[in-house]
Amino acid sequence: DTNEKKVKHITWHYEMLQANDKEEDQSKLKQICIIPREDANQKPFRLRVPPSRFLTELTWIPDNREKDLLPGMVEVQVHCVGINFRDVLKARGLYPHTRKFAQLDEHQPLMNRDTEPGSDFVGTIIRVGPSASHQPGDHVVGISVCGAFRSHIIVDSTQVVCIPPECPLTDEQLSVMPVICLTVIYSLKYRVHLRRDQTVLIHAATGGAGQVCIQYCQWIGARVLATAGTEEKRQFLREHCGVEHVFNSRDTSFVSGVRSILPHGVDVVINSLSGILLQESIKLLADHGHFVEWGKRDVFDKSQLSMFDFRSDCTFYVIDLVSLSIRWPDICTVMLQEMIDLLIQGKFKAIEPTVVYEPSQLIDAFMRCNSGQAMGKAVVRLTNSNEPLYLTNVHHNNLPEDNDIMFPSNVCQRGTILISGGFGGLGLAMSRWMIEKRGVKRIILMSRRTLAELEQSSNPQYDDWLRLRQTINEYQAHVNVVQADVTNFDQVYDLIKKLSHTSYPVRGVIHSAVVAEDRTLVKMTQEYLTHVLAAKVRGAWILHQVSQLTHAPLHFFVMFSSIRNHLLEMASSGYNAANQFLDALAHYRMSQISLPALSVSLPAVSGAGMFHRQRDMLSTLQSTHGFEVLPPIAVFELIERFHTNQKTCPCPTIFAVNWQTLYE
Repeated sequence: DTNEKKVKHITWHYEMLQANDKEEDQSKLKQICIIPREDANQKPFRLRVPPSRFLTELTWIPDNREKDLLPGMVEVQVHCVGINFRDVLKARGLYPHTRKFAQLDEHQPLMNRDTEPGSDFVGTIIRVGPSASHQPGDHVVGISVCGAFRSHIIVDSTQVVCIPPECPLTDEQLSVMPVICLTVIYSLKYRVHLRRDQTVLIHAATGGAGQVCIQYCQWIGARVLATAGTEEKRQFLREHCGVEHVFNSRDTSFVSGVRSILPHGVDVVINSLSGILLQESIKLLADHGHFVEWGKRDVFDKSQLSMFDFRSDCTFYVIDLVSLSIRWPDICTVMLQEMIDLLIQGKFKAIEPTVVYEPSQLIDAFMRCNSGQAMGKAVVRLTNSNEPLYLTNVHHNNLPEDNDIMFPSNVCQRGTILISGGFGGLGLAMSRWMIEKRGVKRIILMSRRTLAELEQSSNPQYDDWLRLRQTINEYQAHVNVVQADVTNFDQVYDLIKKLSHTSYPVRGVIHSAVVAEDRTLVKMTQEYLTHVLAAKVRGAWILHQVSQLTHAPLHFFVMFSSIRNHLLEMASSGYNAANQFLDALAHYRMSQISLPALSVSLPAVSGAGMFHRQRDMLSTLQSTHGFEVLPPIAVFELIERFHTNQKTCPCPTIFAVNWQTLYE
């Protein structure tokens, strides 16, 4: 009933929402703080790869140690783990397994599971099984095909070798070496049989494997040419690695450079490039040359190659150390020992730079590797770390204890509510309602526009702003207008981080930012979609990310979707796609990581919202479908009730309609 500003039968509809059996989860958020070096044996831990496969949501959780050891197995307390790019791809769910379509990760062999990244480690043996070839207390380096980001792992004794006291590398430096050293040794010694004075072209040579490859070639006496993607990296290869001829790996200019030095081609190409760069590299092979494929992107893309380019007795090797270590583990043991010997002799040296991260910095370590721009290698300390580490029990509930109430005292009196798109009619009206009816004291209105623009009489929301100012004065509330773009990560991060250092951190988020511009499918372009999706999609995602990175104590996270999301409107497909994302994000936050979230599909709201700006469409829907307009207060009260049921229904829809008109 618009005149009385009430919604008839609201209780009846609300009871329908409650009809589903509600599974009571009495568990509370529980985090355990440990010092890994001191506590790991009593409180073992492991890395958890989230279902979302987002690197920013990697967490450490408690682990259970195996009680029994099979014959030949050893248990290692892991000091530190080196990160390979394969680990990043696995954590992101991008590693190109040849698995069956839609096969679940837990049904994969351990070596292929996305949830078990990590292979290179250094540690101390603490238990041995029958017939194992090591003793407790042995200081070892090794490879695990079943994941290594655990405080304790169990591996076959053939997968580790002892580290002698004369080894010149620290645990951190040594833990990044196994996979790259074995890749180089297997490629150049066991496959290519590299000899003195042969020529080797090493692509993208500033990575860990590239640097070791250069060291091995220089020890053998082979001549090295290299490529790298930036001038900084090319300068590093010249000055630090002693490579005379260095070319650009980002285009085909290296082809003419190599030809000018070696008209007859190179004996060996070590490749991690793809596409046309790979094809042109093959053409650089001399007679009886060897092409060694490390990158394998074209392999899994099933790219075509011309056999004509291999006509002069050339060979093509695809190196797969994982399958080798499973089928021929004895070879890997021999190569691990060769690695140690070459390190002691000074033929292999530490990778530059080897960047060391504490376990609490794990996300930074993975993000560095994911960038693809960094030189050298990254390593994460585990039980070697003296820094505090928080373990999260993933089975616990992250929702606040008083979650049934949307506006408890800590939100109203000791928190700030952040509203994106705060200059819109909904944002201003909800601010008034929260102050007047719920006792909220602090609100931030975030908008790309300035306060001066808001206070212009020509602004459609000018009257709403004046009423809000009157309410602020009457109720002694604090409403700050902040010019910030919700699609700009740095601006949002700086704002929420600044508030987290005050006595009034952000405890509630209302995301109402929107770009309204309808187009038919024929006129839809990439630029249009980017423009329309940015405010809702990118804005919501940034608020989600920043609130986690800053540990904002959020009590609610409300996003405004639309009933249009459930209508057949081709012209609003871009707008609806953005709303679909809000629904998906709310479902993900609630069902996967137990964080508060609501994505409310709003109806036509009097004086505000999308339908208020598109009155012709609203008139059509009212006359043909019986759509009704709800007063803002009724919508806000509904949202408050939805908050109580967000665990079972994070994406509610408010459908205000005249049923008789709709039926007819």
